[in-house]
Amino acid sequence: MKKFFSGKGSVLGVSPAIVFLVVFFVAPFLVLLYYSLLTIEQGDIVAGPSFDKYVELLTDPFIYYLFGRTIGLSFLVTVLCVLFGYPVAYLHSKIRNPVIKTLILVIVSAPLLTSSLVLSFGWIVILGKRGLANELLLTLGLIDDPVKILFTMRAVIISLTQVMLPFMIVPLISTLQKLPQDLEDASADLGANKWQTFWRVTIPQSIPSIAAGMSLVFVLTYTAFTVPSLTGGSAMQIVSVYIWNNIRLLTWDTAAAISSLLLLTSLIIITVFNIIVRKLTPWN
Repeated sequence: MKKFFSGKGSVLGVSPAIVFLVVFFVAPFLVLLYYSLLTIEQGDIVAGPSFDKYVELLTDPFIYYLFGRTIGLSFLVTVLCVLFGYPVAYLHSKIRNPVIKTLILVIVSAPLLTSSLVLSFGWIVILGKRGLANELLLTLGLIDDPVKILFTMRAVIISLTQVMLPFMIVPLISTLQKLPQDLEDASADLGANKWQTFWRVTIPQSIPSIAAGMSLVFVLTYTAFTVPSLTGGSAMQIVSVYIWNNIRLLTWDTAAAISSLLLLTSLIIITVFNIIVRKLTPWN
């Protein structure tokens, strides 16, 4: 009996997790896949399952443009999160004052405790034609007239970077603060300066957490809807907004098919990315 509940052959022990995954992940995806095979007009099913919708989508150049634009946006936001997030995490790992370390954690965690809807409305106020950003630029004399930021790709990039930044910083903090100081001391004893130690010791040791943060940020950005639709407008040409527009038009088969492609491409991209990371970090 004890062997049944423990060891590699145990099935009963993981059955709750399996049931949860089947009910809340596998089953909804199968329903989504089924709807993508139907022909639906104005919310009514007019034809049975077929692959006509996928053939139509995969032969439409606009769909490739849409996915390419969304992947490009997600990649750019991910890179910006790495560039802005790593210095914050590194600073947190080097500071010894517990009050300042706690303050950094509070600042980083604050967006996670706030709805993306609220954050989006905040950026609408900041990036509007008479918002804080334009008023500041006008006051500094950098511009003569208010510039259009809101409802553009720039607004989407700015808002998404801020919203996704904590998802990059938190994994980095957890890794950098656990790096043994002995490694840096050994590097210094061998004649390396601080810059060389950073690039040859600290960065390689933190690649797994960088990869984890990048995967998380990329997937969340790739599938984001609330922030792009509010700061970029309903005409923003990315996959999630396009899916929502099809849902509003009651073309649920198109929305389901694009959603399936979104999930599939996301899985492929993350898998390829993880393979590349494993090749770059053979010591892991």
